[in-house]
Amino acid sequence: MWRVGLVFVILALACSGCAGQAGVDASDVESVAKGNQITVLVLGTGNKWATRVEPDLYMVVQARQPTPIERVQADLSECQAAARTVWNSAATERDRTILASEGPAYNPGAQVSKAAMDLLAKAYENCLQPKGYKASRSDSSG
Repeated sequence: MWRVGLVFVILALACSGCAGQAGVDASDVESVAKGNQITVLVLGTGNKWATRVEPDLYMVVQARQPTPIERVQADLSECQAAARTVWNSAATERDRTILASEGPAYNPGAQVSKAAMDLLAKAYENCLQPKGYKASRSDSSG
């Protein structure tokens, strides 16, 4: 019986890490589910000293109507994956190369072109809109 409990705790910790990876915690998901407007870190870490080399992309997200929490989490994760697919595409290859050459202490605002950031934001927006959300690029960085 204790094995099942241990596995559950490990899975719960792993799942909470998945939600936090995109800058979306459980309270953010609940807020979006209620229809509140939330600023979400879609890509990046929000920390220039992190080892991941993705630009920090913040988006403002709001459900057009109340939505089940599980669906919001799934939709946000799916669209984060869509934005990451764009980041890993040939369209942004030059920007990825620049970040990789800078190492872990990069400055996303200075290193990633506006065109690449616009492309990432548009991919996220295009993914969320048909699912019933409003999404737009955040003017702030968090």
